[in-house]
Amino acid sequence: MFNAYIFKQAACGLCVGVGCFSDPPEIPGMASFLKHMIFMGSEKYSQEDNFEEFIDQHGGTVKASTDYEYTTFHFDIQEEHLLSALDRFAQFFIKPLIKKNSIIQELENIKNEFQLVPCEEDKRQQLFSSFAQTDPANKFTWDHLITFGDNVHIDKLHKELHTFRYRHYSAHRMKLAIQARLSLDILEKYVATCFTDVPNNGLPPDDFKSNVSFDNSALKKKCKLISDSFEEDRVEITWEIPLSSDFYKSKPYQYISWIIGHEGKGSLISYLRKKMWSSMWSNDKVQCDYEIFLRHNYVYSILKITVMLSYEDQRYLKEVLDAIFSFINLLKREDPQKKTICYEIYKRQEYEFRFANEKDPMDYVKDLCEGMFFYPPRDYITANKLIDIEYDPEIIQKCLNYLVPDNANITLFKKNLNTPKLKKIDMWSKTKYASIILRKKLRKHWKSIKPLPDFHLPLQNIFLTSDFFLIPIPAEVSKYPVKVHNDRVSEIWYRPDPKFCLLECYMNFQFISPLKFQSPKNAALIDMYCRVLNLLLHEELFPATVAGYDYQISVSEKGITIELNGFNEKLPLLLMTIAKYMVDYPTIVTTDLFEIVKVQQLETYNEMFIKPGIFVRDVKLMILKLVHYTHVDKHTALRGVNFEEFRDFVKSFIDCLYIQCLVQGNITQKAAIETVQQCLEIIKCAPLLTSTIQDVRVTQISLGTSYCKLKNINKVSTASVVTNYYQAGARSMELSMLIDLLMCIMNKQLSNWLSKLPFTYGSCDLQDVNGILGYSITVHIQTNKYTTKHMDQQIEEFLKSFNKILEKFSEKELNDIKKELIKAKHIVYDNLAKEVDRNWNEITKSEYIFDRFEKEVLAIKDIKINELKEWFVKYTMNGNNFRKLSVHVVGTDPKKDAIEIAKTKNSKKESFVLEYIIDDQQKTEVHYYITDIEDYKTRSLFSKCRINDISTTIVK
Repeated sequence: MFNAYIFKQAACGLCVGVGCFSDPPEIPGMASFLKHMIFMGSEKYSQEDNFEEFIDQHGGTVKASTDYEYTTFHFDIQEEHLLSALDRFAQFFIKPLIKKNSIIQELENIKNEFQLVPCEEDKRQQLFSSFAQTDPANKFTWDHLITFGDNVHIDKLHKELHTFRYRHYSAHRMKLAIQARLSLDILEKYVATCFTDVPNNGLPPDDFKSNVSFDNSALKKKCKLISDSFEEDRVEITWEIPLSSDFYKSKPYQYISWIIGHEGKGSLISYLRKKMWSSMWSNDKVQCDYEIFLRHNYVYSILKITVMLSYEDQRYLKEVLDAIFSFINLLKREDPQKKTICYEIYKRQEYEFRFANEKDPMDYVKDLCEGMFFYPPRDYITANKLIDIEYDPEIIQKCLNYLVPDNANITLFKKNLNTPKLKKIDMWSKTKYASIILRKKLRKHWKSIKPLPDFHLPLQNIFLTSDFFLIPIPAEVSKYPVKVHNDRVSEIWYRPDPKFCLLECYMNFQFISPLKFQSPKNAALIDMYCRVLNLLLHEELFPATVAGYDYQISVSEKGITIELNGFNEKLPLLLMTIAKYMVDYPTIVTTDLFEIVKVQQLETYNEMFIKPGIFVRDVKLMILKLVHYTHVDKHTALRGVNFEEFRDFVKSFIDCLYIQCLVQGNITQKAAIETVQQCLEIIKCAPLLTSTIQDVRVTQISLGTSYCKLKNINKVSTASVVTNYYQAGARSMELSMLIDLLMCIMNKQLSNWLSKLPFTYGSCDLQDVNGILGYSITVHIQTNKYTTKHMDQQIEEFLKSFNKILEKFSEKELNDIKKELIKAKHIVYDNLAKEVDRNWNEITKSEYIFDRFEKEVLAIKDIKINELKEWFVKYTMNGNNFRKLSVHVVGTDPKKDAIEIAKTKNSKKESFVLEYIIDDQQKTEVHYYITDIEDYKTRSLFSKCRINDISTTIVK
């Protein structure tokens, strides 16, 4: 049961050599639609959902996708069920049913899905394809379009689907990849047993190589203006470029896109960011605001650059385009650094390939079976991973010569643009657009523009490693991390890597500070601290990410965490760079950067609290915790913060800290301690004062029911949420597993119950709030369908019916649930990262139960059905220990006038407050109604625990 590989998945991928390029002109989306219909039963297994249910029951997942020239089906499953899964899977390609009634139902499903969640990215790809003048380049991959073909009768569609399948779904045009921990002989036997009867018609595939690749004369020398529904405006520049026969070896387009997408010093992106155009600083993780999009097929290749533009940035559009063409012209110049760059890309990919962690089996078989269409057998595994070491300047220059203004398709997407200029409408997506001829003078300017003085090619990467030495592993190594250092400022946990023996190391730090608990302003400032620090470090550390190092800086429950990993040789350099920036932070941060990030942080808070599901959780935690600041609190506080206050906070943050650290991987204990100590010497923080350490307290809910009803902050939304929280008591392994088992049983019943209530969805979950356990049931509803009061009553009725089900539950049924829970909890530690995550989670919570899974299994085994039944009765309505907190977020009246008024109010609103609902029900019922959360908490009892001590007691 404790074998780390016991639940490892097997996987299978099958790729068919047909995609949307082969769609009949009168039925666009045929290939993608057939992808859905294939799974609708076979002659041997006629039930439509048989395969997906079988996979789901045995811990697996099924996926399918359609591209331009191939369609891929792949799944994973517990290894012992692989043969049965392969048999079911193969039957879809031997004798699928594809019945008329199934087609009708699937058409309706796709239509509904598209109306509910239209995919704007699909629309964009389709629109670009539709501009092409040649077949098949003007075809697209999404199957929603088939629902718009009202002129296609169901009989014809049924006939054409079968014709399409007979023509293209032939064994000689299929590639299969299977991964499992079984011998090759057994896997070969499985394939022969299951797939021998797949029909082979011997017909050649459609030949697209002789076609004109992509006649984009409609795009050249023009700019497209398109009305779009994306949140941000953007400009896209797209080039269609020919495909060389050995593209996968030299990868010239990857080389070009890699340099354009570089974010270090002298790069295009760095230049745009320094111009302080607001959208350039978006994304919490400082991801590139460019999308370097590179796609290959036998017909064409596309290189696309996308730049996000806020409303204020529109006036900089010409400067953005000037910068892009200026940088491309830099790439066309002779420069000896180009060869160095190519070598660094080669070395980086070689490192990734040699020392890669094991890939998810499902993703791996998908990549393999698709690659088998493009590459010779000797390159199946390496083609996507490695680049040719030989630098070929001629082929790179040939590709660069296509990147000229006259070949570019420039498209400006503007949100909900409504102007008479948009005279054209795409026939499929109904997207409005206009074509604007680019002046010859402007195109000539871009063609000859000189590289800006800010630009230079990436410099030699100091983070590239050259030391590939594995440390000697001691004869005996502790199964879990060991504390190797502890003082008033820090604790260091260490463990080598005797299992995977790779050249990687992980260093995780938690900087514990009481500052974030002192006020909503400080809680907001620590969010700002991490966001700005990430931006300041981004350019400096981008070469490290290129060299294979990862780092994350984020807010934690107790302060901030910094997590690093990569080859052990240069990991100390990465750590010291971050430490120095933390020290120099107050002197290098600027007012402009602060103001830009402040606006974005306010938007982030707004995006959080307008979602009723997040808002209701926030309010629940505000009630339960002595100190918890909601996104509304932080939004209000941050609005009043100025640059001087932020800089003062930055200075004070590293004054007094307690630092937890985990070092795990290819590093000696001595080197681990020395590296951490070197970091601490740079930061030079004092220990935390005992008086400043925050008590983490949790409200003890009063016996009976306590209600808190609030209006949805998003006044345009008609969505409501009810979350009922049932409090139990102090955490123990036994109680935690008992509630977990209960949730496993309840979850299935809750899903069945909600399926009978239209326009609802919900969940039930174990709740652990700072060491106090309970469970919650949350249901999302629409205001015009149900009131929150009604749904609260329905939840209680559900619990009554669930109790009756539980009363009939047998010990055998419980044992089956136990097995499911153990499987769900078990993590396959097939790479060091997962093992580190487990250990780090225990350290940051100061619990240190590294063998948690083993203890949980023992606790689960000991629980009997009668214990479960007795406990549930005690903690539900009329039980001796019934403590319920019911939080309601009520949506806006769906009447049209109410929504219109709300839109007007929302557009003018800058500050937000919690709006309590006081209704007649509160005057007549005996329950407690919370109309002032802070007042309620002062009347309540608390359980408490120190921030660095998880031991918990109930204060009576």
